[in-house]
Amino acid sequence: MAQSEPASRQQSQPPRKNGLLYRVLWEWPWQLMGFIVMSWLFSLLLEYLGMSFLWQDEGASHSQNMMNTELQFLSSEFRQSLLLSEPSQTVSDWLAQAYQWLFVDSGFMHWIQGQRHYSLNSSNDFLREFNGVLQKVSSHLREYWLAMVFITMVTLTRLAILLLSAPLFVMVVLVALVDGLGRRDLRRYGAGYESSFVYHHAKRGIKPACTIPCILYLSWPDVVYPTVILLPAALLLGMAVMITSSMFKKYI
Repeated sequence: MAQSEPASRQQSQPPRKNGLLYRVLWEWPWQLMGFIVMSWLFSLLLEYLGMSFLWQDEGASHSQNMMNTELQFLSSEFRQSLLLSEPSQTVSDWLAQAYQWLFVDSGFMHWIQGQRHYSLNSSNDFLREFNGVLQKVSSHLREYWLAMVFITMVTLTRLAILLLSAPLFVMVVLVALVDGLGRRDLRRYGAGYESSFVYHHAKRGIKPACTIPCILYLSWPDVVYPTVILLPAALLLGMAVMITSSMFKKYI
């Protein structure tokens, strides 16, 4: 009995949580990579659905126009940044290098452009008709491969815009944190109402306020001006941080 009691206590203890350093160096990078891949796949799925049902006549030109417009947003709206001296030129060079490495040096674009063209001059009617069907299927699939290339560049461009917009989110979080702590001190010394219900629900809303707008922006199936999504997202995040810090318990 004496030996079984310590064993039962060890089994009833909750698993030990990983430290902050482990999460920063291991868990968070993998979560970030999964977040980017999930957004890219979702954006690609929406583009394929649009090519099949909504903009059938445009084909891959729809995603190509998206890519050109997003690059124009990057060059016109991000001329100054706290992170880079020449953000638009530097990021454009990085995107060009990424395109060269992913699709040119790998031979992917050469494979798309060199897809087989089937002869339609055969004397056999069946072979001529069969080659015509294969030609249509090959050209149709080629549009989807090109759309994948353009959507990948759109995702990388929007990801670069998110990184350049990081100072906005940091500033909003700091202002909201200072304002919330000031409200907390006023509530603490004024014997104000304290609600753990509001605190815990506001705390749970911080992570969705960061991730959902970013996924929505990266996966949007059409051209979208960055401020339309990023500015409301920053305000929503600041509101969640302000409520969380203001409703923090009065006595630590």
